[in-house]
Amino acid sequence: MRGYHYLMRLAHLLNTLARFSSALVAQHLAIGVRAFIQFVRSTYSGPWLDPPTVKQRMERPFQLRFT
Repeated sequence: MRGYHYLMRLAHLLNTLARFSSALVAQHLAIGVRAFIQFVRSTYSGPWLDPPTVKQRMERPFQLRFT
């Protein structure tokens, strides 16, 4: 059940991202579900997310900006 729970949480995250981002919706429609999941996975595991920079940004307070 724990694995199922994690999969449902991941599905909810992807659903939320797709619903609230027009760029992601366009990307999802253009490449399909499987390619979109692979795109998101490669984005999160890619080398451009270097750990020191991520850690530094996570330690700063978050600020939402609306344009």
